[in-house]
Amino acid sequence: MNCLYDANEAKLWLDSYIQKSLQEEPTANTRYIDLLEVGKCKVVEYGEPPCVRLIQEVADSTEEVMVRVPGILCSKTLPPVHGLRSTKPEHVRYLRQFARLTGLGSDVFAEHKSVFKRVYDAFAAAPPVDNAFNFDFGLYEKHDCIDMHARYLTERRFVPSQPHIPFTPDVDPNHALDLARDTEFIRVEDNVVQYTKRISYEDGSHSYEPLDPEEFKEGDIVEAVGAFVAFPTGREGQFKMVFCLRALVMLTSSFREKSRKARSEMLARVDPTEGRKKKRSKPPTAEALKRSFIQYGRRSEAGRGGDKSAMVD
Repeated sequence: MNCLYDANEAKLWLDSYIQKSLQEEPTANTRYIDLLEVGKCKVVEYGEPPCVRLIQEVADSTEEVMVRVPGILCSKTLPPVHGLRSTKPEHVRYLRQFARLTGLGSDVFAEHKSVFKRVYDAFAAAPPVDNAFNFDFGLYEKHDCIDMHARYLTERRFVPSQPHIPFTPDVDPNHALDLARDTEFIRVEDNVVQYTKRISYEDGSHSYEPLDPEEFKEGDIVEAVGAFVAFPTGREGQFKMVFCLRALVMLTSSFREKSRKARSEMLARVDPTEGRKKKRSKPPTAEALKRSFIQYGRRSEAGRGGDKSAMVD
């Protein structure tokens, strides 16, 4: 966010949206994060790829638990991917789409910590897990954040029976990811992230429309949809907790756009020459300077100011 971003107004807007979300009737899945009842969910080990997931029974079917987290986008690494610096497998496997959300000091946003604590405790107590590394979230200007990501590709050896899901042009316009994956990697459902925009109507209803991921900028208020997954670290019984990104929804870009407009107007009022040193005029060349030279040969006394009639041989 730039220096003209109205953080207080953005935080108030976010708090208002969170309060409305808390009053909504909880859905069977993809509910607001603070409405998640961890005790009614299960932590189960899965293969392809190897991991442990938080799941629940919904209408006679088993679904991955997903929650909605609204926040202010403060850092991101999102599509499109135009090119890659390296196509080595050890680099390709870590390519990811990433989003960091903050509440800029919002107390209601900070309450999400308790939910992640309960989720972590549920994973740590699960039979497959001997040791779990907790969620590793960063800070933004000393404010709490929530980090989420999804890798673009999965190693084929971990998902041998799953088919490859083609990339869309808004994610891989130049086929950089397709070329880099070669035969070692494929794209599966865990690698797919939806990018959408929420449209609200006067009657209180809303709908969602696809949105190019390039439209998301720092300062936008968004709603991320995430799932709780623990991946093995390579040591028996040791897992790493990850809040996996499943969707990113644009709620409003008005605060970011307002700050950008104010910045542009301020820059337009600044005299670009103000504070600069005055340009020095170009000095004349030394070639134009008249010079005196010593004259060779004998000179008369007259030439020295004596008797002009006297001559010297």
